[in-house]
Amino acid sequence: MSEMTNDQPTAGRMRAAELAGRFELKLHRDREVPVPGPGEVLVRVGACTVCNRSDLAYYHYLGLRDHCAVGCFGHEVAGTVEAVGPGATSRPGERVFLRTPITTGFAEFALARQISVGRLPERIPFEQGAILQLLPLAIHATRGVRLGDRVAVIGQGPVGLMTLQVVRRRGAAELVAVDLDPWRLERSTALGADRTVRAPGGPVSARELVGADFDVAIDAVGTPETANQCVELVRQNGLVIFLGTHHVDTRVSFDMIAWEKKGLRVHMAAEPTDLARAATMAVAERLADQVELAPLLSASYPLDELPAAIERLSASSLLTPSGTPSPYPGPPPETLKIAVVP
Repeated sequence: MSEMTNDQPTAGRMRAAELAGRFELKLHRDREVPVPGPGEVLVRVGACTVCNRSDLAYYHYLGLRDHCAVGCFGHEVAGTVEAVGPGATSRPGERVFLRTPITTGFAEFALARQISVGRLPERIPFEQGAILQLLPLAIHATRGVRLGDRVAVIGQGPVGLMTLQVVRRRGAAELVAVDLDPWRLERSTALGADRTVRAPGGPVSARELVGADFDVAIDAVGTPETANQCVELVRQNGLVIFLGTHHVDTRVSFDMIAWEKKGLRVHMAAEPTDLARAATMAVAERLADQVELAPLLSASYPLDELPAAIERLSASSLLTPSGTPSPYPGPPPETLKIAVVP
């Protein structure tokens, strides 16, 4: 792991961290504060949580995986509106969370499109509010869950635990949580899981371990193994939901005959249009005060210590390519979300 190098501070500019290369973070102290254009909002960052999926994948695989150069490093943001561009409807001083910003949230200011801005309730601290970036993802991904469904969620990291809460509110009759880590499964029970299953790791029959004929199976991990386990778990015409994208392995092989025989349906998390994103953000605003965020926040670090936050979260087997031995038995111990505060 590299340490973050620093520029000398310049008056009137902002501090911002940059992923300058693989394992290379640079903290700039003289970056120009962005100016919001039409339909854009400038947010004074209160906190930015580290994404346990894409931020870590970008840090470890920039230059080695194509998808690690196209996203925003540091995209889970909460803060206060500082300024708005023409056509934006937010007002300076409003507390907000962002679906995804245009510029990094590992900075003192971040720029976002108005469509990606949601109001943050007063009672929610910024460190917890940044986690709300996961809420619209979980809402859109689970749009096919129906009242009375039997649902299995594989992976109880931050996105899995957020999804668990949304699925419970959608009226699932049975909700089963699966993970390698018993500490995470304790949080699953507290947040509404009817049953938890500890996965042993390695090749395993999902049907024997978890059960069979679920109406919905949700992959909140994003490995080839967990994707195929979801296919195993669902019934005829069942729904498979992929939430755990932007990990190390993005190509998955499926048995097409098995898919055809089951007549599977598939949903993804990302909204395909601005209209869909606006609708999802509206629901996320209404639910923001109803989901539990405190159990998902493990620690807060100052911006200067971003490398330490990345290093703590990197003690994870999920950063090792599928089929390659990992030095870690599972996720980072007793750690979910880490907030970085400017």
